[in-house]
Amino acid sequence: MGNITSNSGGGSPRPPPPPPAPAHLDVYRHGVPPPYYHSYPRFPRGAAAPPPVPVPAQVERHRAVAVSVGVNVKGDTLRLVPDDADDGRSLLLAFSFDADAPGSLTVYFFAQEDDECAVKSTKENLLQPVTVPFKEGRGQEFKQPCGSGIDISRFEESELTNVGEGGVFPIAFKVEMDVSGNQESEGAHDTEESKSLVKYAIFVKKSNAEYGVQVVQQILWVNGIRYVLHEIYGIANRTDKNVHEDDSGKECVVCLSEPRDTTVLPCRHMCLCRECAQLLRYQTNKCPICRQPVERFLEIEFGSKPISHQGSQ
Repeated sequence: MGNITSNSGGGSPRPPPPPPAPAHLDVYRHGVPPPYYHSYPRFPRGAAAPPPVPVPAQVERHRAVAVSVGVNVKGDTLRLVPDDADDGRSLLLAFSFDADAPGSLTVYFFAQEDDECAVKSTKENLLQPVTVPFKEGRGQEFKQPCGSGIDISRFEESELTNVGEGGVFPIAFKVEMDVSGNQESEGAHDTEESKSLVKYAIFVKKSNAEYGVQVVQQILWVNGIRYVLHEIYGIANRTDKNVHEDDSGKECVVCLSEPRDTTVLPCRHMCLCRECAQLLRYQTNKCPICRQPVERFLEIEFGSKPISHQGSQ
């Protein structure tokens, strides 16, 4: 007998088949978001997205070693004074300094390091370098000899206030120590060049149209090794043996209890202890002092003996 395909005869009707699933649901079942998934933003319109979690800054650890230069040039006394030899048209470099040993000081105009890393003047036909010896002593005053100054009217202002092409600095002075009788120099093969400090500077025009001096780079030579010096802000309080341990200025700016031993880079503010620096890495990427972005931390380990910053870098 054949199959019954009719409802006649009083049987109950067969329910209709379910409608086919929407195409986007079939796609979603296979692990692909439905088409309307991308039509809405992740956050409500006008609402700011949460800030990204900062990447923890790296911490570098170095042991601090005090290198005594022997001469402390007082930067706040750097100045230019009129040269009386030509009715004040030329300017002479002058400053105050302390010296632990005798030596010599050479002033260069439009100075540059040559291939052998020696300082030379690129305009010796106009301005010859001048060397002046000095003795051991505190509170000394240096001034270029009369007649050896620079007549700024002979040069463009851009030549005086900027570092020239090839690393030509408008003004520089080199301090060389006489360490022939110093015990620190035993074994040094170059006596007069075993320890020297070079400060490269530019002219700065003041509001009254006069010129001042600003040091932009410092190079220290010790036994033939070249060091580029960078000032760390706050290390003087940390290493000054005249500052009492309980005095403010030595403690971390966050916990106010532990001594400072960590510097923020690149701004070079030494303002944290190692524990607070570790916590700061995961909480913010701003320096607590200047709010500049933090690239890394430099942890400096100080020895048991205080490091005098007088005459040292």
